[in-house]
Amino acid sequence: MSKFSAKPASSATPVILAVDVSRDRLNLFTRIAGREHELEFANRTDVIETELKALAARARAAGAKEVLVVAESTGRYHCSLLRVAGLLGLQTAWVSAEAVAKMRVVESNDTGKTDRKDPRVIYSLASLGKTLRHRELDEPYSLLRLYNGLYDEAESGVVQAKCAIHERLKTLFPDFGFKKDFLFGRSGRALLELYGCNPYRIVRAGRKRFMAAMKKAVPTMRRSSIEKLFAQAEISVRLNLPERYVQVLEMRLRQAFEDLDLHTDRKERLKRTMEGLYRELRRQDDRLPAAKKGVITSFHLARVVAETGPLSDFSSWRQVLRFAGLNLRERQSGTYRGKNRITKKGRSLLRKILSQIVLPLVKRTSLYGPYYHHKRKVEKMPGSKAITAVCRRFVKLLFGWYSSEKQFDQARVFVCESQYQKAA
Repeated sequence: MSKFSAKPASSATPVILAVDVSRDRLNLFTRIAGREHELEFANRTDVIETELKALAARARAAGAKEVLVVAESTGRYHCSLLRVAGLLGLQTAWVSAEAVAKMRVVESNDTGKTDRKDPRVIYSLASLGKTLRHRELDEPYSLLRLYNGLYDEAESGVVQAKCAIHERLKTLFPDFGFKKDFLFGRSGRALLELYGCNPYRIVRAGRKRFMAAMKKAVPTMRRSSIEKLFAQAEISVRLNLPERYVQVLEMRLRQAFEDLDLHTDRKERLKRTMEGLYRELRRQDDRLPAAKKGVITSFHLARVVAETGPLSDFSSWRQVLRFAGLNLRERQSGTYRGKNRITKKGRSLLRKILSQIVLPLVKRTSLYGPYYHHKRKVEKMPGSKAITAVCRRFVKLLFGWYSSEKQFDQARVFVCESQYQKAA
């Protein structure tokens, strides 16, 4: 049972509809005019609309001016619920999955989880005001977020395809000794097109014919590299694999290269689309930063905004940190002092994007080079932790850049406001 006493709805307090969401079913708990209601119904648009309309009408008849629908994020299963609630004019909010797990122990004094228990836990959190803002992003922000997810999938596809190529090449051509720049460059592509990277076909062609064919395909390729490649093929064929087995290995390798090309092409098309959407956003909000050479590209700006949504929704850069999960968590009890770590309770893709943005900025001569290398060499900070510190710095920079409505000024990056004003 919930710890909260039943109270009649009032005009000042919204009636809370706490919902535990699963793929097929929704479990709801609420209190209206001192009476508890527990419902279970299908996670289907028409059913959701019927049930929410009935509960909202009952709440308003009891004197409530607002109805708040609260749910825990579940990937995609919550979308219909919150969308319908918004269309019906109801308020919507999230509760943190971590908060639900911890509150469940407080509510029932055990760690068990059931579909009947969780709505009461969500209700308790909402009653305490422990909710998170739910936003329905308008276009082009919503489109940008969708494209960003697709780009991340394509990026993962490229990585998986390259891993598959290395693994399959090792089986087909175990003594291939060139680096990835060769394999994925013009020379490697010529080797694939002419011989399928198949050492048995290379050796059958003969040294003279092989060298002539590769030199014609890639005139800039050194003869010594071609000779080395042929020698490696001669070593690999000593394994004497069955011919039909080798043919299948070559086919698998070609398929991996096709996958690589597919995902690479998809990435480029998505990149162009996202850059176009960011230009559209800048026409709507001229405070959004323009690309700055040596700092950030328009594509990476598009990726950041895809995850944050409108930066005007945040009152400070620290809110952006919390949204990304880059805020610090302190562990301290009595004389014990634990290490400060980031919470990682925000958008993981935003953290990934920020890491990709700052990576080229930590070179010694780049924007954050001195700051990063001071962390590494003087403070003896591990590399991953130092990169996280730079990510936090960059969030502050980006939010200040947006809020100031001014052009990027590198002199401001490591100078506080008072010092900057004195210098000015």
